[in-house]
Amino acid sequence: MKILLLGHKGYLGSYINENLDVDILEKREVYNNRKTYDYVINCIGKPNLEYCEKNIDETNYSNYKVIEDIQTFYPTAKIINFSSYYVYDDNGFCTEDSKTTNEYKYCEQKQKGESLIKNGVSFRVGKLYGHLDISKQNKLTEHIIKSDEVTLDTIPFNPTSLNQVLQVINYELENKNLFGIFNLSNKGFTTHYEYGCYINDLLGGNKKINQVSEIKRDFTNYGKFLMSTEKLEKFCTLTSWEQDMKNYVDSLLKHKKSILLNYE
Repeated sequence: MKILLLGHKGYLGSYINENLDVDILEKREVYNNRKTYDYVINCIGKPNLEYCEKNIDETNYSNYKVIEDIQTFYPTAKIINFSSYYVYDDNGFCTEDSKTTNEYKYCEQKQKGESLIKNGVSFRVGKLYGHLDISKQNKLTEHIIKSDEVTLDTIPFNPTSLNQVLQVINYELENKNLFGIFNLSNKGFTTHYEYGCYINDLLGGNKKINQVSEIKRDFTNYGKFLMSTEKLEKFCTLTSWEQDMKNYVDSLLKHKKSILLNYE
């Protein structure tokens, strides 16, 4: 099976590149290498909502118009595309058919990308974690790991390990039966505060974790929903986020990452 990966330098893409046999393109702006592929995995995109609001022309391409190029240059390939849970605007436990929002450019762009795909699957992923290079990004998980003291709210969310994403990709590559849109996260959900406490316990309990009810965000869809993974679970088994987080921290310690040496 021949697979092309786009976006191999990013958080998700670099992990897939390290753990799957794929072709990559060294020059990110060139997507036609005149080869034929069974799959194109698209990890290109700007996930920062604030950046997308201010840089619409640039992010229009990276967040959805790149799909047009993929289908032009690789018309026989099936696309595995990564979208975002941020598209939801419904309250409660969101299925793939729940109300979404176009209020923010990022959300609009991701949904346009999903709609362009003629042969493939889009995964709306939750908050990612699990890269052994903890300097790769500095979001929730990395912030908790690197900090001696953190303040976290009780807003619930769906943790999504890179390992879980890879398992689902491998399922699709083997079975070739996923089409349309799927929510993708680990099994179960938690709050930011409980998540921080769990990580702290795995690292020896030396951090100070402060709890507040809510940390204000600029986006009105923040904290309104959780993703249901019921649709995806009909096809493949999802691992609990607690188990994948334990495996992740164990791997960090095993590889003796300098930021964690004090917890050994």
